Amino acid sequence: MRELSPRRAGVWADALTIVSIVAIGVCVAAIVERVSPADAPTAAVAAESTPQSEPEPSPEPEPVDTTYRTPEVAFPTTIPGCDVVEPPSVESATLSASFTSEDVYDNPQYPWYSGPRSVMMTRAVADALPDGVDVLFGSHRESLTFQPIPMASTEPGEPLPQGFASASGEVGRGDSLGQLAVSVSQGDGVVPPCVAGSVTERSRAADGTVMDANESWYEFGPDRTTFRSVVAYAPDGSQISATSSDATGFQSTNTGERDTVLTVDELKAIAALPELRVTAAVPADTPEPVGGCDNSFGYFSGDQTIDAASAAALNSALDGVDVGQRFEPKLGTLMLADFETGVVCTRADVLGTGADVSISIRGGQALPTVPSVYDPAYPGRPLETEMLDGGAVMQVEESKYSYSPAAEGGPTGGMRRSVIVTYPSGTQVEVRSHAENPDEPLGVDTLRTIAMTDGLDIL
Repeated sequence: MRELSPRRAGVWADALTIVSIVAIGVCVAAIVERVSPADAPTAAVAAESTPQSEPEPSPEPEPVDTTYRTPEVAFPTTIPGCDVVEPPSVESATLSASFTSEDVYDNPQYPWYSGPRSVMMTRAVADALPDGVDVLFGSHRESLTFQPIPMASTEPGEPLPQGFASASGEVGRGDSLGQLAVSVSQGDGVVPPCVAGSVTERSRAADGTVMDANESWYEFGPDRTTFRSVVAYAPDGSQISATSSDATGFQSTNTGERDTVLTVDELKAIAALPELRVTAAVPADTPEPVGGCDNSFGYFSGDQTIDAASAAALNSALDGVDVGQRFEPKLGTLMLADFETGVVCTRADVLGTGADVSISIRGGQALPTVPSVYDPAYPGRPLETEMLDGGAVMQVEESKYSYSPAAEGGPTGGMRRSVIVTYPSGTQVEVRSHAENPDEPLGVDTLRTIAMTDGLDIL
């Protein structure tokens, strides 16, 4: 494999360890004194006759420390497995690319990746976790599930940015927990030279794969993150990184002692997985990935954080639902909604029908007012509102839609039906079903039974 020039090596090695930094902007307001013009005597007299107290100066805001720090690098030095060690690069680089919000696994810009390949990779990483290490409660995006590579927006003639298929999530071992991130990309066969500060050990496998390990830390302001990382450069051009850190996962509700849970050797075992090679064959019977749940509450999030124990209790209640239907996956599979800490949700197919069902639950909600259908101001929505025994309020919604023009041989439209039950405690459960013509969504009675399952009113 070709080697990268020393000047770019440090930048390249740092780029393979994914670190998200939130830039904090500080706005400074300028105070401008306005003076009355000389040709406004009335205003001037009024100003002189009415004494004005001097406004108290606003306290100066505390300065925000946004300094990014890394350890001092000693050079010259030696690194195990490296014949030559290059000095740390003083060259800085800005790695930027524009991506669209469209998430599709079969991204034509990166044809090596697909939905079934993501499933194969996700399963391989899950199976490779050491005994006693578990993926902790989180959203679909934060459950060590490989996500789509976003569509890149480039100008004509510009090369595509290197696309990374990434999976991240919080993992726990005993009382300790931390963040694990794995990424895979198709490189150009370049193996960078050893650079002081970026590599603490280099090893070579029998098949020619080069593995660089690093154990270090970085600080952003007052917060320090300690990490271990392994980057594998495979002969087929695959570049695989596995990083374990004591960072807090995005929108995490898990608690415990933060630690870099996995060892370097355990990270090496993940980076060496043959299923993570970009040229690995995908078994023909590998399914498409299951999408995340639909948070129908949108921007109106739950006002109460939902932790793993609460979600487990809700899932246990849903596991006991019997409405004469079979669901895949089962209903008791609630996860945090993406980018939320106060909403859990799940989605399942209703087997043997063309319908699906989705469930969203949140807490801290006010009871809806039951409107009078005879009130001229009644908007006609929701379709039905009913006060239930015990003080809960149930709302029913139905909406039909159509395609114009409809695709040849495809459905002409469909229907969505939902039941929302809000309890006096503030717990709100929404159960939705959707189907396209000629199939029908689940009926109101079935949705109501699910929404009023014993054990859901706990938030």
